Amino acid sequence: MGIPSFYKWVVNKYPSIISPVKEEPEESPDGIIYDNLYLDMNCIIHCCFHPQDQMHADIDVCPPMTVSEVFESLFEYMDRLFRIVRPTRLLYLAVDGVSPCAKMNRVRRGRFHSARLARSEEIEDYEMRKELRAQGKEEPPREISEVPDPNVIAPGTEFMERLSQALEYYIRARLNSDPWWRDIMVILSDANVPGEGEHKIMSFIRAQRSMEGYDPNTRHCLFGHDADLIMLALASHEVHFSILREDVLFPNQAETEGNPKKPFLFLNIWVLREYLEIEFKILDPVCEPDIERLIDDFIFICFLMGNDFIPHIPSLKMHEGAVDLLIEVYKTTFNKMEGYIINTDKVKDKHGAYLEVSRLEIFFHELSMYEEKIFLKRYELKQDLLLKTYHEMLREASESERSELRQKLDDLLFNEERPYDSIRLGLPGWKSRFFREYFGAKTSNEIGKLQNDMAQKYLEGLCWVLQCYFADVPSWRWYYPFYVAPFVSDLKGLSRVEISFIVDKPLRPFDQLMAVLPMRSWCALPKCYNKIMGRKEFDYPRLEHDTEGKHFLWNGISEELLLSVTKAVDKELMTHESRRNTTRQEKIFLHRDSSSLPHNEVTEQTSDCSVQKLPIDSATSSVVSILFYLFILHSGIGGWIAPDDNDGFSDGFFHSPTTNLQDITSDQTISGTFFNPEAANPVPRLLGNVRVPDKTVTGADISKRPLWHTYPGSRPPRIIQRPDTIWKPSTPASPREEHKNAGTGWIGRGRGNALAAATAAVETQLTRSSSYRRGGGFHRVGMAQSRGSSSSRFDDDGAYSFRPLGSAPWTTGDSGRSGGAGHGGTAQPRGW
Repeated sequence: MGIPSFYKWVVNKYPSIISPVKEEPEESPDGIIYDNLYLDMNCIIHCCFHPQDQMHADIDVCPPMTVSEVFESLFEYMDRLFRIVRPTRLLYLAVDGVSPCAKMNRVRRGRFHSARLARSEEIEDYEMRKELRAQGKEEPPREISEVPDPNVIAPGTEFMERLSQALEYYIRARLNSDPWWRDIMVILSDANVPGEGEHKIMSFIRAQRSMEGYDPNTRHCLFGHDADLIMLALASHEVHFSILREDVLFPNQAETEGNPKKPFLFLNIWVLREYLEIEFKILDPVCEPDIERLIDDFIFICFLMGNDFIPHIPSLKMHEGAVDLLIEVYKTTFNKMEGYIINTDKVKDKHGAYLEVSRLEIFFHELSMYEEKIFLKRYELKQDLLLKTYHEMLREASESERSELRQKLDDLLFNEERPYDSIRLGLPGWKSRFFREYFGAKTSNEIGKLQNDMAQKYLEGLCWVLQCYFADVPSWRWYYPFYVAPFVSDLKGLSRVEISFIVDKPLRPFDQLMAVLPMRSWCALPKCYNKIMGRKEFDYPRLEHDTEGKHFLWNGISEELLLSVTKAVDKELMTHESRRNTTRQEKIFLHRDSSSLPHNEVTEQTSDCSVQKLPIDSATSSVVSILFYLFILHSGIGGWIAPDDNDGFSDGFFHSPTTNLQDITSDQTISGTFFNPEAANPVPRLLGNVRVPDKTVTGADISKRPLWHTYPGSRPPRIIQRPDTIWKPSTPASPREEHKNAGTGWIGRGRGNALAAATAAVETQLTRSSSYRRGGGFHRVGMAQSRGSSSSRFDDDGAYSFRPLGSAPWTTGDSGRSGGAGHGGTAQPRGW
């Protein structure tokens, strides 16, 4: 997840940020000694759970058949990562916990998509076997697997509970047997600790760097595949930061030869910072350049590309060079804005003082100058593709079929009574057509209200994501209530919006499972939940759409009703089920003979916050005292510790989670419950005494391509210009120029308003190639919140909504009510 295609863009734009990985190096990787290694565990879990879905299509990988095989593969993968990095202080394992409601629609769509694919495969297998039986042929044996479907990789399931125990076994086994582990600490944040893995990691780093005594030259290495890790690393303002990840852009030689192991690479944040410092040089800036604030603004404007929590602005798509456009518009507008858009020194302000709304409105206005030109180019490319497919089908048809096929295609493709694209973005009247088609809004008042509501909620979303990236989750229940973002030209009048969020608590694991699991995965919930699932108001929705696939008919349930009903069955949960439904804290582990442990004295935090040194007495001293001393004085890591069972000392035995691995019979680890330091104001700048690496990038290392809307076709010209070190702005497009050719398209071909779905081949070709149908933008089959219909239900495609029973449909939400969606500003009906 994260920012779609951002990794590909940043690697192609700034290639020197990448350095190769030498596995099992004789010395430290790249001569760098990493202090802390952080693992975003869900990435690894999915790779080991269903590796056949992670590889390139031409590589055959056998999936694991038992949960034990999954765990053994997981351990091998983690060993491989550890050997690459060899951290000297800390290993942090972060598993995704309960996510904020802002992400639940996306999580749900992913789960339902997986279920739909599995169902399709089952039907295909059934038809294949049926045909073989009809032909009297032998059926292939069925694969019998103990591994459940991937939807059980979610907090609260029995699998995740077993995984937590397996990870603890792995930690203890390595601390007892591997000399490279002997002197490090390990923190495990499992699925019962709320929050996504990468955000739990960044919260830990932010808290540590805000403490007195933190080493500003700590070297961090974070493993994960999500592109937003790059943004989170930049937001930390830690220079010595690398992201370790698999090289996933192209199949490598080992893969093509049948080796499923992909090579790894490092993405070095300090080099990316060098590129951005050059990229954002502005001629005669109105204020003193501050690279830290420029980086913060860069992160913020990239939110417009969409992420796990809010959709992308319709005119901005990564494959159309949208980040280059954002950077250019920002630099063009910087002096007009008279400074920076955000001030992360105030990121915890309850009333949004961290955002300069007037400057943001100027930026949006300048960005909107390109909106129609981008839409017009997309429209013309779509026409070209359709006409090309039309002629190819006629050319490939036999002479006897050609005349009939031409008549059929002409009727379907160029019938103005049933146009394929009834909205025609960019052509005169496109906004009215859009709101009429997708929301049923017909009058100017209805359209204006929708525009205002969407703009307000999107501004809330930008502020919500900003706080998540630079501080912590401001509200667990907030969500963006629309499936699409507003047009950038509608983002105005924002200074009237009041930004505030109500601090609340995350959902419980079982509540989230009820919200995101498709019907085929309900077995992951306790049996006592069957009585809830059978009730009509909790029936899962079904997707219905018309012949054009435009309308998403919405049916939601009440969040309040769900939580009250699930709470009512709590008393029926068994002890082990109740444990799966609780919130926990991180656990910390280390070897009792670690050289980090003091030998003669310990320090203990007293109630008056003073530090006392006490002599060690093995009969009375607790693991809390020992570990607290270790954190502050030996590893530069601060926090609070509560004693684990047996005062943190193992009884020497720990059961193996698999049949192929031995039990631990002489466990020498000590453990405790870890509490991160209390949230403090983040430090959005470099810390004192940090040693910044020597710069290696120059202006000549940054290639500049023309903006996507300025050249014909979908691919840029081959000639690449090298920019001067000082950037000079280009002239933005004028909206009036776009209307001049609106009736004839981009090159005057003229079939602008008569495209309709032709045949399955035409539709397939459009689905594969058209920018309208590429997972974002206006892929209308996936569009939510059109004309609501309470009698219809979604199937496996649909995003499932929670909204108060009897509330108004999306298009008529009362924007004047308090509370409602996300508890921030005015309301929309809840729909996560």
